[in-house]
Amino acid sequence: MKRSIAGVRGQRVAGTGAAALLVALGTVVTAGGTAPVAAAEGRQQATGARLVAQHLMNTYYIPQYRASAPDERPTEYQISLRAAGRAADGRTLPVKKVKVTLDLAVFKGKARVEWENKGYGCTRSGTLMTCELGDIASGALFTPFRLKPGPGAVPGPAGNMNVTVTSANAPTLRHTTRVVMGAPVLTARQDKPLTGVKPGSAMEVRPAFGNKGDTAIEDSFTVVVTTEEATLRRQYSNCRYDKAVAPTKAQCELPGPLPAGAAYETDGPVTAVADRTAMYGKVHYTVLRAHDTLGNTLLPASAPRGTGGPLGLRPVDGSGADFEPSAYWKAEMSGGGLSFSTNQINDVQAIGFTIKGKIGQVVEAQVPYPRNFQEGLLRLKLPQGVSLVPVKLGDHPSELSYCWYVKQGQGLAQCAARPDGSSWLRARIDKRVPGARGSISVTSDPKTDPDQKNNTAPVTVEYLK
Repeated sequence: MKRSIAGVRGQRVAGTGAAALLVALGTVVTAGGTAPVAAAEGRQQATGARLVAQHLMNTYYIPQYRASAPDERPTEYQISLRAAGRAADGRTLPVKKVKVTLDLAVFKGKARVEWENKGYGCTRSGTLMTCELGDIASGALFTPFRLKPGPGAVPGPAGNMNVTVTSANAPTLRHTTRVVMGAPVLTARQDKPLTGVKPGSAMEVRPAFGNKGDTAIEDSFTVVVTTEEATLRRQYSNCRYDKAVAPTKAQCELPGPLPAGAAYETDGPVTAVADRTAMYGKVHYTVLRAHDTLGNTLLPASAPRGTGGPLGLRPVDGSGADFEPSAYWKAEMSGGGLSFSTNQINDVQAIGFTIKGKIGQVVEAQVPYPRNFQEGLLRLKLPQGVSLVPVKLGDHPSELSYCWYVKQGQGLAQCAARPDGSSWLRARIDKRVPGARGSISVTSDPKTDPDQKNNTAPVTVEYLK
């Protein structure tokens, strides 16, 4: 019988000292100063100039040197800084003469710096690297160096790399990154797509992830689930959701560690409900080390939680080809999920639109492209009180198409169906007709598209003053 690991949140603090900068689960803490406080009438309390780090790694893994792959490198060590101080009028205050100093002594005899980012003023003197960034008005994202592992390094914890950020007018930031020789390779299971899903029905996804590297991940995990053309059920107490009703994003905290060679899947399903209008959709999940979330946008602690018990993990075999790493951030994240198509992928649906303008005015309106349509023409019946203004060839850009009257069509018109949004109607609003309503229609084969009612959609008029 498979054992279950309770879905509890692991915690680990990286760095020490009163000025430690932590980037944990998307929450940024800075030294010197507190977050702006909302004042009366929506004004912000002035904080003075200050920097926050949106992304600084807490644990940095260096792959072991292998003669068969001598050019294998760790992922880039990125630093993301943002000016966060506010003036009394709410303006962001620039931070002057920013300098980042990195103590690289931990890499001596283990890895060598083979590139320095001169574009950001990065230079080395002994084991110290300084990057002269100048003034930061909004933010800066850069990689100070690139490393190449050296032979003979002992696998395991190697020590710390200390990072210090100073400036002329903001408090100093300090951060400690733990360096480990050897690297995990975080993978996620790739599920086969579902077809023929009934709109409004439920689908179950079990996020699964493993480690095909040579080093254990001691951290806990953050799993971020997002949906397209579907909504989530609020199921688990250790998951936060972006909305109390019909959420489309969830963030779940799952326990570690994840030894090399191990893999887990959730012991309960994440349930998604296909939208009523869905044709194609996706339930995607991203697995991140909980304290190195790569600057991803995470949900606040105040977000609504699930109504059931905690989501946990159970062991699975992650050695197969269906457990794949990411293309780049192999030691930091992986992603999987479920793509689906519904049983209405052949259901062609017209999309209505509104003509807006003043009485007597000639206006233009974009003609929407029908859902799930291939190619052809649209039939247009204008609302009462509106007449089409023909546009001759050569009187408009060649990449645009304008609707035209059908000969002997008794006021009916046709429009080209253009998926790039280049189909337009030019019309005159001749007079006000309360409740005026036209239509836009598209044809389809009733054999493959039995629902013909939604092949026609309304065209309305909004009279402007």
